[in-house]
Amino acid sequence: MKTIYRWSVFVFLIIVTILFFSKGMDLRSSITHIDGDAIGVHFLIFEINDWVPKKSIPTYANGFFIASIITALVAIFVVGKKGIVNHP
Repeated sequence: MKTIYRWSVFVFLIIVTILFFSKGMDLRSSITHIDGDAIGVHFLIFEINDWVPKKSIPTYANGFFIASIITALVAIFVVGKKGIVNHP
């Protein structure tokens, strides 16, 4: 049972990692395609900020990239032999 739980958590975290990374890439590519002075940043069903100026978009993109690295590292630790889930 612990193995199924561990791999389920791993798959969930990898999916979240991919979503964070793709949102960061989307923000990086949207810098050149803005129709006004700002954009709204949404992640899944959550509104992060409804008015982000053009000069602040790279900061938000970097935040999503850092979040993807953190979730990937947590996923690796969960599956590892001495992962978080294996402790009694």
